[in-house]
Amino acid sequence: MTAIFHSLKSLARIRRTPLGLALLVALLLCVVGVVRTRQAFGHDQDVQKLNRFVQTPRSNPAAIKAFREGRDLIEGEKWQQAAEKFDGFINEFPRDRDIDAALYWYAYALQKEGKKDEAAAPLLRLIKTFPSSSWHREAEAMLVVLGRGDAIQQALDRNNCEIKMLALQSLFQANEDRAISFVSEVLKSNSESCPGIKAAAVSLLGSHGGARATPILLDIARSQGDMKLRLTAIRRLGEQKGDTVADDLTRLYEADRTKEVRAQILRAFAEMNSPRAEAKLVEIARSGDDLALRQLAIRYLGEQNDSATLDELIRLFDTDRTAEVRTQILKALAERDDPRAQAKLLDIARKGETPELRIEAIRRIGGRGRGSYDDLLQLYNSEINTQIKQSLIRAYSDMNDPRALTKLYEIARGAESLDLRVYAIRRLGDKNDEQTVDQLIAMYDAEPNVEVKAVLIRSFGDSSQKNAIRKLISIARDATSVDLRKLAVRMLGESKDPDALKFLEELLK
Repeated sequence: MTAIFHSLKSLARIRRTPLGLALLVALLLCVVGVVRTRQAFGHDQDVQKLNRFVQTPRSNPAAIKAFREGRDLIEGEKWQQAAEKFDGFINEFPRDRDIDAALYWYAYALQKEGKKDEAAAPLLRLIKTFPSSSWHREAEAMLVVLGRGDAIQQALDRNNCEIKMLALQSLFQANEDRAISFVSEVLKSNSESCPGIKAAAVSLLGSHGGARATPILLDIARSQGDMKLRLTAIRRLGEQKGDTVADDLTRLYEADRTKEVRAQILRAFAEMNSPRAEAKLVEIARSGDDLALRQLAIRYLGEQNDSATLDELIRLFDTDRTAEVRTQILKALAERDDPRAQAKLLDIARKGETPELRIEAIRRIGGRGRGSYDDLLQLYNSEINTQIKQSLIRAYSDMNDPRALTKLYEIARGAESLDLRVYAIRRLGDKNDEQTVDQLIAMYDAEPNVEVKAVLIRSFGDSSQKNAIRKLISIARDATSVDLRKLAVRMLGESKDPDALKFLEELLK
């Protein structure tokens, strides 16, 4: 697993292009656990391998010095100087046992300079002269990356998945017609010798094939037996954009009842920037025959972040009474920065048709971490429903705002309802920071109600702060109420804190 991700990291550094990213995605989806990785093109990984090589025992002090100087230049990304250093090594120490490694790193530095044609020569020499070299495979792989037609074809003809995928990527860059033809052949094949090659082929086809790829991708999306390949093709079709592709995907959505396929089509609609794709999303959100897919369509509409989709979400909330649909719309509204979305959320929090809707709206406002705080804080004072008030307390505890914390303290100290005071104290206790614990300690010292004091003791017991432990010790030693002293002792025992355990040992003496 680790080796595979190192390979992906290396590949990303070689190909900082949409094409490279496409292959990267395919590898992530389909190659994990299959490909054994030894790529040496990502700079960090390359330097690590070169460092390990330099650290191996060698006999010629002058050669050691030259090779290490080359290593330092590679590590410093001084490609021209590194190329000159390794070229000098090759000429000065032609019989050195590590001449094959020097040829590889000479080519590596040339490739980094952008001198692809020059880089091929030392690689070909390495492969021909040192067929058993430990650098042989890296040399072949670099020839593929350099776009050498002969190396690409040889790699495609082999069953080495790692090299074959690099070859396919290079083929797309060198000869798109040949690459598309090869992809068609790969997809028709029943061979399982290279499990990741088909996914890589579909991904590359979608990212690099343009309009010519659309019919092939559609055929895969409709009839390919491998579900992963179908989903990859649909995702790539979504990247094609355009109303024509949207129409094709709409027809596939209507014809195919497979939930995974339909969900992937909805995702493609959301990414297409097509009026027809958006219209289909709206239609499914309004009246789709599957509730989960309706919710998914609403989620994607919420991510569109334009005025028209916001109007549609608000309209749908007002006309649809399905609880799951309304909950999904509230979530979508909460993720919008549009003032109208926030106004709608606040309106539902104030006067939603059911307590459940109001509570959900309050939760969404509190979880946003910004905006609508003043309105939400004022709502508590005018509210009479205890359940709603509890939801407001929970929202205040989720807010990163001093005003919300002040409101929690106010409720904890003097709410008209004991249940609400207790609930506020518990939410304050959940914060588990030194300053809040100090506030709760002050509250304990001023509190006459034994039941509230017991709740505060429990909050101290749940805290990991030292001031909470010290307060519990003080209560256990000095409280006038035996019940409160017993509770403090129990909390100390459950804390596992060293100071608490030491105190308990002293009590037993």
